[in-house]
Amino acid sequence: MDEKVTAAVLTAVQKMKIQEFKKPKLDPIDFLMKVKYCGICASDIHIWEGHWNPRFPIILGHEFIGEVADVGSEALKWRGFEVGDQIAVEMIVPCHTCEYCRRGYYNLCICSDLYGEKLASVEIPISSSHTALWGGYAQYLYVPEKAIVHKFEKKVSWEEAALTEPLAVAIRAIRRGKIKADESVAIVGPGPIGLLAVVAAKSVKANPIILIGTRDYRLKVGALLGADYVINNSCLHDNISDVKKLTSGYGADVVLETAGTVRAQQQAIKMARKAGRVIYVGLTGGKRLTLNSDVDLLFREINLNTSYLSAHAYQGAIRIIEDGEFNLGEIITHIYPLRDIEIAFQTVIRRRDAVIKALLNPWP
Repeated sequence: MDEKVTAAVLTAVQKMKIQEFKKPKLDPIDFLMKVKYCGICASDIHIWEGHWNPRFPIILGHEFIGEVADVGSEALKWRGFEVGDQIAVEMIVPCHTCEYCRRGYYNLCICSDLYGEKLASVEIPISSSHTALWGGYAQYLYVPEKAIVHKFEKKVSWEEAALTEPLAVAIRAIRRGKIKADESVAIVGPGPIGLLAVVAAKSVKANPIILIGTRDYRLKVGALLGADYVINNSCLHDNISDVKKLTSGYGADVVLETAGTVRAQQQAIKMARKAGRVIYVGLTGGKRLTLNSDVDLLFREINLNTSYLSAHAYQGAIRIIEDGEFNLGEIITHIYPLRDIEIAFQTVIRRRDAVIKALLNPWP
């Protein structure tokens, strides 16, 4: 009898269903990762809400962590893995041959699939033997030959390992901002990416690190992770002036916008000093941004940049997690069994019970 695999499938806008699939047969270099945890990301919520025209049905989830499980006949030798190895699979599956891949921007690959994203419908054949398990909200994840996979050399807690992908997103943003030691950094939005950006900025010795948000419980965690100052900007508090006061009146050298709101993106530019760098990381769900380009950008020579996904940053994320310098477990507040995914989503969407990062466990 064929072994069954349980997954949570988004069948239409805001319609999630627990389904079973046959465990797929594997090509020689492919393998299955047994998913230990998968985090719920804001982009998952955007797709659940119908943003970016997703193709249904789809298995969401790209913040996955797990271990090598079923393998193709040549997979272990080719990858240098053993069954049971703790691994992180990058959400980007690039072609490795297009112009962007050759230039190192494989996160912009024109031929790629993204685990748990709009290109990953469970109805799209990924190989001749596989038509499902293309997302982390499942017991197993299909890992094809072109997938980029990293092994943990030092065993770490599965919960903290589940933060590898969002931490890699934060590290890429720090690198895109070219942040150096003793540069001031303001981070707008103390969600999971913002909090992990505190960690990434601390790891390159940025100083001071200023975290801005509206929820004290998240700002408190940011302080525990290394933020030098926290600013609660609720009730239209003038956080722009506060950032300037903390940076000798100039504004921050670098501002990272991780909140994913138009207001945060507008304010981020105003928090930066003249000739400062602003990096947009948060996704707004397609909302339009209006700026006075003369006053906000040109007259001040603001360097406005963006950071998309996590290319070339998983290695750094794994090193930080393995080093154990930061108590990353403070970010993980909720763990749900996969069958309770709708409850988990509502907790995240409505920000109930002081939620920061919620994980799904496919195996309870």
